[in-house]
Amino acid sequence: MRTLELNHLKIEAVRKELTQLLKTGDAIAIKQLVADLHPMDAARVTALLRESERLYLFQLLNSDVAADIVERLSDNDQVDVVSALQPEVASDIIGQMDSDDAADVLSELPQDKTDAILAVMPKNRAVQTRRLIAYAEDTAGGMMATEFVALKETLTVGQALITLREKYSRVGDERAAYVYTCGAKGMLTGVMQLRNLVLRPPQEKLKNLKIDNVIYLDVNMSKHEVARIFRRHRYLALPVVDNARRLVGVITSDDVVDLIQEITTEEMMKLQGVSTDETRSLPVLKMARRRVSWLSINIFLNIIAASVIAFYTDTLKAVIALAVFLPIISDMSGVSGMQAVAVSIRDLALERTTPKEIWSVLGKEVRIGLLNGFILGAEIGIVAYLWKGLPYLGLVAAVSLWLNTIISVCLGGSLPLLLKRYKLDPAIASGPLLTTITDLMGFFIVLSLATYWLSYLK
Repeated sequence: MRTLELNHLKIEAVRKELTQLLKTGDAIAIKQLVADLHPMDAARVTALLRESERLYLFQLLNSDVAADIVERLSDNDQVDVVSALQPEVASDIIGQMDSDDAADVLSELPQDKTDAILAVMPKNRAVQTRRLIAYAEDTAGGMMATEFVALKETLTVGQALITLREKYSRVGDERAAYVYTCGAKGMLTGVMQLRNLVLRPPQEKLKNLKIDNVIYLDVNMSKHEVARIFRRHRYLALPVVDNARRLVGVITSDDVVDLIQEITTEEMMKLQGVSTDETRSLPVLKMARRRVSWLSINIFLNIIAASVIAFYTDTLKAVIALAVFLPIISDMSGVSGMQAVAVSIRDLALERTTPKEIWSVLGKEVRIGLLNGFILGAEIGIVAYLWKGLPYLGLVAAVSLWLNTIISVCLGGSLPLLLKRYKLDPAIASGPLLTTITDLMGFFIVLSLATYWLSYLK
């Protein structure tokens, strides 16, 4: 086996080797080359192939090997690969994937392609997959897998172990860490660890061993709530139930690690005005169209801030040195404000704060702004004084940065809470609002103070 996470040069060398083998059609050598790769590296190589090469590769590989690769491709590459395959080939690959991963892939395909693949799937698996696809992707139902260990609570330990060996060979280690007991109509009644089951006498009843106080997830629960519960309880897996408390799936901690990374990435990309599903594999025109709408809005917001400068043109002409400090003051204040935005968005996501606590947040940010603004203002004031030898130029720069930092951190800390209160996305809206207001106020404070002390600045 080759080492996991080959570097870029080695991945490129493997791609060239694989491309050459695909040209010659040496199926045995192709299968051996892929088998020598870790599935993650195989996915990285596959993502670099042309569409025709990918199609030929997946037609040659065994379905279980192909499934391992598809599971590790990006969402867009998964759609491209599966869409290009014949429904029979795609069905074999999808059938080897975990139910949650299979549902995720099929939900991204065009409806006609999804229907064609499900039509050639085994009936039970097709019905199960359709049910998973029906759940919204940002809910517990959209995240869960249907591979789990569930036993009737009336069984004995001996009967349970026989059932486990017969029925649950495909359940992964993490999902098999817990055994769930069910009563009438599949209702969740309890849970126990697998190791405890193995160690008990074979004649003992499961209903006497199970833990009745089960922590479970509702099928319609949001992904943010799912992440919060996992962070609080630290279990390897949690069961998912429907409205009648019937056990319908399981979410593992591995899934939640991916979820937290996804949520973090979404928030970061939203702050930058980038679509959360944008990748380098998207067509250039599509990427450009998505970004330009956001940038166009920012043009108008910045025109508002720039209009302040136009209003004070005479002051700028009289003291041209002010032009040097305008971008410094607006930028430094903006950075301070974005720090406060990041903290507030994180605390909202982790439910460490709520919109009702806005006054408490404001009180703390005012104190931070007073302290940091004073230090930063003093530094820029000294630089301004040493540069031109004008005490009032240093005073204008220092006071401006001090006041604008206070404003910026207060806005940065409170805007996400305020937007959340009115059911607006704080990650998308906070950045541009903060930047525009910070620039506007920064320019206004500098030029107003300079106009007031103009006679001392000439």
